[in-house]
Amino acid sequence: MVVDVPELLVQLLVAVATGALIGLERERRETRKFAGLRTMALLCGAGPITVEIARIEGQPVILGFYFLLALGLAFGTTVVRALYNGEDLGFTTSVTVFVVALLGILIGYGRFFEATSIAIVTVILLAERERLHGYVDSLTDEELRDSLTLGALVFILFPILPNEAVDPYGIVVLRDVLLFAIFVLLIEFSSYVLMRQLGGSKGLAVTGLLAGGANSLAAAGVLARLTTESEEAVTAASFALLLATLSMIVRNVGIAVVLAVELAWLIWQPTLAMGGLTVAAAAVLWRTGETKEDLGIDLDSPFSLRSAAKFALAYVLILLVSVGAGELFGGVGLLATAFAGGLVSSAAVSVTAVTVFTDGTVGGETAVAMVILGIVASLCSKIVLVEFVNSEMRKEAVVPMVLVGVAGLVTVLLSLLVF
Repeated sequence: MVVDVPELLVQLLVAVATGALIGLERERRETRKFAGLRTMALLCGAGPITVEIARIEGQPVILGFYFLLALGLAFGTTVVRALYNGEDLGFTTSVTVFVVALLGILIGYGRFFEATSIAIVTVILLAERERLHGYVDSLTDEELRDSLTLGALVFILFPILPNEAVDPYGIVVLRDVLLFAIFVLLIEFSSYVLMRQLGGSKGLAVTGLLAGGANSLAAAGVLARLTTESEEAVTAASFALLLATLSMIVRNVGIAVVLAVELAWLIWQPTLAMGGLTVAAAAVLWRTGETKEDLGIDLDSPFSLRSAAKFALAYVLILLVSVGAGELFGGVGLLATAFAGGLVSSAAVSVTAVTVFTDGTVGGETAVAMVILGIVASLCSKIVLVEFVNSEMRKEAVVPMVLVGVAGLVTVLLSLLVF
């Protein structure tokens, strides 16, 4: 027998649990609590009840009384804290009380996902209070300025940029260009933090491994730029770039296999060839190179806006080449289009390959060839970019990537000839 649970009861339970989650964090503090688990749970639980009463009575103004109650409770908490703690006046608890009230209203309107997500973020902010304060106190003026600049680019400039092409040919989209620049800055910031925490070589290695799955072209540009600051960083950056390449290969093949499991049997051989060569080259660098804590790289600034702008310009040039190649050779077929598209986004090529395979436009062998050609094109972009920024990485990074690309092309040709 299926029991029909009233919607209001479900909302009430979710709201109480959400408020209790935030209140639980307040309870764990050793200092005196002015709004703990029970207060937060009851306040949040009152939200859905208020919404239901307002709906039944047709009087939205009832919600206003609930907000007044929340404001009064928040203000009262501030006053009591001031009287109890003297000069130690803080507003975190008061603001938290008002946020919990808002979450109760959201849940009352059925916004479960939004409310619980905000609650989790709120708990993290509250729980990491000491660590956040310590991080802010340790920031230099330059680090603070760079962080604010990055925040302005992400949260102010990016949303207002047009999502349409600004040129008459419909190629350059300013939002995409800025997104690439933001990737560059985030990778630079990550490498800055990781090198300070883990040491030079290990920090760059983790940066390459993580950044390669997000945007391997941006990772290549950042790693190459770092080597221009110190020759001691060439081996470590080359190793990191090979890890970024490996992440890119795994990501693209993973996209294809997850979206179309049938391709797994066809794509494992080129994946093994390309991935195996990449791992082998990285292993050689790791064994022959020296792990260094200090690579001689200036760590005074998290990132360089000038370098991000240069790499964004390089991205635009590669984009123009990609579109031009597609126009010139697009008539040859999907394989030429896949290579041209891979110069900018090999992941997008993988998605396209799966799409044309699942709708029956091409067979599995052609779809796999498109994925591999997208990877090879991505390697070509990185090779050109690294050579342009610092040719000192040629032996330890460029040559292995060329070999990986050749291995991919050979496996594609063999598969097409066989089938």
